Amino acid sequence: MTAGATATRRWNPPVPEDRRRAVVGAATGVAALAVVGRFLVTALVNAPSGAALGVEPVAAGATAVAALAAVGLALTERDPAAGVGLLFVGVFGLLSLATPAVAAPAAVAVVAGTAAVAVAHRDRLANVRGVVVGALLVALAVSLAGGVGGVVGLRRLGSTLALAAVAASPAFAAPSARSLLGGGVAAAAVVAAGLSLPFVVGAVTLVGGGVVGAPLPVVALAAGGATTAASAAVRRREWPLLAGVALLAFAGVPAALPRAVPFALGVAALALREARR
Repeated sequence: MTAGATATRRWNPPVPEDRRRAVVGAATGVAALAVVGRFLVTALVNAPSGAALGVEPVAAGATAVAALAAVGLALTERDPAAGVGLLFVGVFGLLSLATPAVAAPAAVAVVAGTAAVAVAHRDRLANVRGVVVGALLVALAVSLAGGVGGVVGLRRLGSTLALAAVAASPAFAAPSARSLLGGGVAAAAVVAAGLSLPFVVGAVTLVGGGVVGAPLPVVALAAGGATTAASAAVRRREWPLLAGVALLAFAGVPAALPRAVPFALGVAALALREARR
């Protein structure tokens, strides 16, 4: 590609260059906190104690925050294709909250927008991390086809693909032996809980994570992978990485738009982090 052709693919984002990193970190961080909060509220409401909390407003709020965060990332992106893709995720994510009539086009826009981010930075994603980004995109597309698209036969496959892709998130983190040990402990704890309290674990993964029919070992690997990546991010104080991993882990299986929007934001955040390294 010539220098002139490269120049035509660039524009000046509204956010000044010296503030872009802070905007990305703040946007993804706030979105991650909102998604984690939604997960906790959902778990409390469905616990045996039955805490009286409103789930729907919290879920809608988390989706809105994630959508606005995608718009914020778009304002920092120098590649116009990636910027438009992020705007698609954000704008259609907000529209999906206004009316269910846009669910199908919103699902397409979320997948296409996230894919646009990865394709725009494909030169920097030609490595194992790029493979993981591709796996996350496939999981997003298959899950939405099974959920919003109504292809019920894809629900189990979508859950398994999403969990397997999350399990591969340590590829972004260069984990240490201590991080790997923490991830192993988390995976073993999930297996132990699943064997001793199968109905409780099944309910938590279904209600909290939208997991349908995925085998227990895959759930355990996802928990272990997310824990490993998060631990490595904390150790290295890479807060955008931590936010991206948290978005993927706590969004759950992206078969519905309230989960798909933060999941897509997590994929885009990890892809952009790799592209800007």
